[in-house]
Amino acid sequence: MDTNGERLRFAVVGCGAHAQVHARTLDAHPGVTLVACCDPDEARARDFAAAHRCTAHASLDDLLALERLDAVVLCTWPTLHLEQLRACLAAGVRNVLCEKALTTSGAAALEILALAGASGALVVEGYMYRHHPAIRRMEELAFASGLGPVDHVRAAFSNYEPEAHADVLQGQDWRYRKECGGGVLHDWFAYCVNGAQHFARSLPRRVFASGGVNEAYGVVDRIYAQIEYRNGVAGFLESSKHASFTQTLQVSCAGAILRLPVAWGIYGEVAIEQLRRKPEWDYVVASAERIPAADAFALQLDDFVAAARGRARPLVSLEESVADAITVDALEQSLREGRAVEPDFSALEARP
Repeated sequence: MDTNGERLRFAVVGCGAHAQVHARTLDAHPGVTLVACCDPDEARARDFAAAHRCTAHASLDDLLALERLDAVVLCTWPTLHLEQLRACLAAGVRNVLCEKALTTSGAAALEILALAGASGALVVEGYMYRHHPAIRRMEELAFASGLGPVDHVRAAFSNYEPEAHADVLQGQDWRYRKECGGGVLHDWFAYCVNGAQHFARSLPRRVFASGGVNEAYGVVDRIYAQIEYRNGVAGFLESSKHASFTQTLQVSCAGAILRLPVAWGIYGEVAIEQLRRKPEWDYVVASAERIPAADAFALQLDDFVAAARGRARPLVSLEESVADAITVDALEQSLREGRAVEPDFSALEARP
């Protein structure tokens, strides 16, 4: 952790398309310096380094051995995160912003939590949407505006991708590669799980899911889930590579229904819709509150830097991410076995 007010020295691990977004955010932040990057594709690492005026490395081992770092941003496949986090923490890096999904199993997430605790490290899963003013306003409306308690949450993230169904990817997109954590479970669906649990403010008691596994790629590409939370809130989640585009988050309260038609990747102005019943039973009043465009990645970095400097707790806690991973495990088990499953949070709750 930096305590002297100097710029924090960052490195980016993995130099793909998403890493470019993080790098532009790092380049623009007054409190950090992007000093290095690494990628096993050496040409890609060199191009990334040239674009962002930092040093390129061909491996994480080289990066950690040769650079003095305050923080790392992991922009790699979910199946690599546990191993890479372990290496970063062993090398003395104490601040890691890890792109979602944190990992691909609840057991691995619990191990990350233990590693972070043992080393006093800050590990944050990169849910940039949680930092957007539209989500923060949804929180105010759902929890502090007098609309009443939350009854249920609906969350969806889907998109039809004909190029995948035509089998022309040939293993080039990690989102269809099982060994990389591909499919919807640890990608689009992760947003739905996080959003629903955040607004439910509770752990799941029982879950049920149906869906399908893509025969060509061996990954779950459709899931439709129902979650019964311990406090009585219900969650209804869906994610499909066979359905038309949607990124919806809807929170149903006693006094109104709050709906954000684009919730997970907001890149412009967006409106929070409210539906209320008139005193007459059969009438509904609709209104919309405009939320100006904002850079959720920049806001996420602000939050991470403040936490790294010990000035605030991160908006998305590591414990929350572990609970999400355990929930996804249970939902996948339910989908594959065709029965309701009770997630096991005992290891998480047993922590002091």
